[in-house]
Amino acid sequence: MRESFPIEGFYVLLKSRFGVIPYPVRRHQGIRSLFSFLLWSALFSVVYTQSPLYTSNQNTYFLHGLACAEVGYLRQDWLANTRDLTPLFSALVCLTRRWLGFEGLFYGYYTLILGLYFVSLYQLAQQEVDLSSRARRLAFLALFFLLHSAGWRFALSRTLGNEWTYAFEGGLANQRLLGNVFQPSVFGVFLLSAVTLATQQRITLSILSLAIAFWFHPTYLLPATLLYCGIVAENFLRLYRSRENSSPRNAISQISTWSILFLLLALPTALYALSFSFSPELSPDLAERGRTLLFKVRIPHHADPTVWFNPPALFQLGLMVAALILTRQRGLRRLVGIPLMLSAIGTFLVLFTQDTSLALLFPWRVTTVLVPLSLTLLLGRLVDLLPSETQYPDSPWLVWIIPSTCTGLIASALLVGWMRMSLDLQRQRNQPERPLMEFVAKHKQPQDLYLIPVKMQDFRLATGAPVFVDFKSTPYHPIEVVEWHRRIQIASDFYQAPSCEKIPSLAREGITHVVLQAALSLRCPNLHTIYSDAKYELLRITP
Repeated sequence: MRESFPIEGFYVLLKSRFGVIPYPVRRHQGIRSLFSFLLWSALFSVVYTQSPLYTSNQNTYFLHGLACAEVGYLRQDWLANTRDLTPLFSALVCLTRRWLGFEGLFYGYYTLILGLYFVSLYQLAQQEVDLSSRARRLAFLALFFLLHSAGWRFALSRTLGNEWTYAFEGGLANQRLLGNVFQPSVFGVFLLSAVTLATQQRITLSILSLAIAFWFHPTYLLPATLLYCGIVAENFLRLYRSRENSSPRNAISQISTWSILFLLLALPTALYALSFSFSPELSPDLAERGRTLLFKVRIPHHADPTVWFNPPALFQLGLMVAALILTRQRGLRRLVGIPLMLSAIGTFLVLFTQDTSLALLFPWRVTTVLVPLSLTLLLGRLVDLLPSETQYPDSPWLVWIIPSTCTGLIASALLVGWMRMSLDLQRQRNQPERPLMEFVAKHKQPQDLYLIPVKMQDFRLATGAPVFVDFKSTPYHPIEVVEWHRRIQIASDFYQAPSCEKIPSLAREGITHVVLQAALSLRCPNLHTIYSDAKYELLRITP
């Protein structure tokens, strides 16, 4: 079974191409592994599900890339001209939309990342238990698919509450590697891949995998550093104890080489991230004000332990501790335990100091790797309780009952995932604001600027029209965060009590159009209705 899963397949294919191993012998094995990877990626993607473009966090992280690709008039949007936190991801979006011209590739990118997630964890499970038995293998796959399925998340949210939706796969503070949409945070899967590569003693590739994660999302720089500390500690002990490297000098030399490589790969990202906190025009008071707005107003559910620590977080801590205790791999115990310990120290510092700078580094974000890894190890130990077919070759439970049941569960998860994606697409088409957005998409002009309800987050990308502000999409440079908050206050003040007296102040901000709920029925001399339906009106501000 192991040959059919593809990380090795990629290496085999590359080595055969460069003549390291005989090409005819290994070519077909590499092709089979690649095909297997693509197949399992597609299956896991359907089970996990993807939401239709453009929803949720895509409204924030796709904006710079779509503006670069000249989509609509997004280049005129204020937020599209703020400093980009994830420039490499934006470049990928721009390249895909502008030069390749096929939005479906975004689903394809995420499918490959979901496949990498599945394969990385499957190989860790293989190292923990013997999955050559068909009953064990199918039991593991069924449980893994079930606990990552859209149906399971729906059941958790309906029975235990929304905060439990991602409790089995996400990290603390409602942060996670995966989600329903393709966005920069999904590249954190490369952190998970780095752990798998490190357990296989492919340290250079592991470091490169760490780097890919924080290149696409700079907030992964700290989790990558914590994981690297675990990798270094484990490999220093391994090298020091090996017969070939009885002297600590050899171990220190190897660790130094790896550390230099990691620092060189991390330095550009670190400098870019620091530019958000240190710039000539940024005073200490203004920097603190911007961080406080993010900490207390925009993302307290991610940044403040007093907000996000809840029963699901306690459950996730239990998962990680149980996995550390029960895993049979001492090396993996150190590799995971050290980042967890360092993360706990950073979390307690935030809790007791309420330091916004440290809080916005998210020292607990490494748990987005440790929770799914812990779940996988525990699933492996669970299926290891099943005997092998070689022990009981005539057992109907091992021969056909358990395999048939597990295959049925996987098929059911696939069906539910497919239905969920269809329902999401239908739900997007039936949004109350969809007719309004279709009108704006057809009639927008370069000089237009729209004031929208601050929770109408899909408007900007659905129409290609610039908006004044919305709550979902925020900049990250402190000066721009302060400006974002000023705009939020203006929009919130208007929508809390719409009146004709406020229209001139909106016009001075450059706003040309106002979206109102039809029930409000605001009639002013300087407002002209250009669109209306049962839910919304679109009003143009006239001189």
